[in-house]
Amino acid sequence: MLDKTIPFFPVLMLLEEQRKLPDIILPKGYQFQRYEPSYQDAWIKLHVTLGEFENYEEGKLYFEKTFYDLEKVKKFFLLLVDKDKKLVGTSSIWPGHHFGVERYRIHWLGVDPLHQRQGLAKALLIKAMQLYEQTGRKETLYLTSQTNSYVAISMYLKMGFVPYRGDMPQNFNAKKETYQKDNDKAWDLIFRKIEEMNRE
Repeated sequence: MLDKTIPFFPVLMLLEEQRKLPDIILPKGYQFQRYEPSYQDAWIKLHVTLGEFENYEEGKLYFEKTFYDLEKVKKFFLLLVDKDKKLVGTSSIWPGHHFGVERYRIHWLGVDPLHQRQGLAKALLIKAMQLYEQTGRKETLYLTSQTNSYVAISMYLKMGFVPYRGDMPQNFNAKKETYQKDNDKAWDLIFRKIEEMNRE
């Protein structure tokens, strides 16, 4: 879930050094599921629950505008379901254009709050990173996130992603005039919240 009690700043992370990925360990009763159109509503509702969309209509418009290529969705979307085939988590790799050319990024990683704290998010992240390796592409994998997602960012850091400190990326939801200052402020806030979280 997003922590909306803290200021919002967008951030970007890079996987500058490729590590050997750990094995995926799923708790009993969970399995990965190939994407099928019948899961579209569940995907949207999940990300509404996680606070990524204000409502179902916003999520539906986004999905239809962004994920219109069904073959690409089937290839790059990852779904995690429970024993009843109910959607409990998602992740994907998807083209991004934050560096002036098309590069792939980790995208839409999230787990239903009722199923969190079981290592499912980590499993989805590892599976997405494996999927990227299988593409054979050599560009640095990246992801976008936000200060409100410091819990997820803590996991990304452990998996080798590092804060992006360069010039403002293209098509980024930030103010160009204050980007560098805001980015430093964002990472200071994120590391402070992670430290507080680890002390609890």
